[in-house]
Amino acid sequence: MPAEGLAKAIHGAGVVHHVQPAAISLSQVTEAGSLYSLEEIAALTAIAKQHGLGVQMDGARFANALVALGCTPAEMTWKAGVDVLAFGATKNGAFAAEAVVLFDPAQRERFGYIRKRGGHLFSKMRFLSAQLEAYLADDLWLRNARHANAMAAKLSAGLTELPDVTLVHPTQANMIFARLPTALIDGLMAEGHQFYRWPSSEGEGAGEAGTPKEEIRLVVAFNTSAADVEAFLEAAIRLSGTGLRQSA
Repeated sequence: MPAEGLAKAIHGAGVVHHVQPAAISLSQVTEAGSLYSLEEIAALTAIAKQHGLGVQMDGARFANALVALGCTPAEMTWKAGVDVLAFGATKNGAFAAEAVVLFDPAQRERFGYIRKRGGHLFSKMRFLSAQLEAYLADDLWLRNARHANAMAAKLSAGLTELPDVTLVHPTQANMIFARLPTALIDGLMAEGHQFYRWPSSEGEGAGEAGTPKEEIRLVVAFNTSAADVEAFLEAAIRLSGTGLRQSA
């Protein structure tokens, strides 16, 4: 949501007949696979501060956003006005390991009670948390994210070479949203390729000559290899009948 849209969305603040906003949550990377720029984050947090609202960043794909923007963690969080970061590692190589980073020291003691009330004080949590030491050591988390982003860029570029395939959103991190002919989607899934058929606000559409099309979401992981990407693209080219690779 752009800053002007946020300002309109919280117009009911201070009116007893409206549910009162308490905080703003930003997903970085967003659910559309896009990124908030540092300037956009600062503009959104500025509006939040004007209304006395806290700002939480959902960083399930924090590393992917960080390497894509080429900035520091501080620049993307507290320097831009973020109060709390949900620092995710699970989507970048860890197993059920996340951390909550509080940039206001005054919130730390209170947060312990909130965590307990929410059921997140797990027995033996230290065994899950220990993963974060290896995750951060020698910049492993950044290497994983750079690799995932690079594989997503490779896959996205290959898909856009196919006829009647269009990107729904720009590929900025490790998620790709594209519209493909339904027959091509069915063929890829029949061969064992796994991805989500994604509900589109446009519903099913049509491509050239009225070909039925649907939206899909492809997520490229830290352990996706170049061979995996090539295999998917080779299957897509073969099933679409274009023969692009053979003629290249």
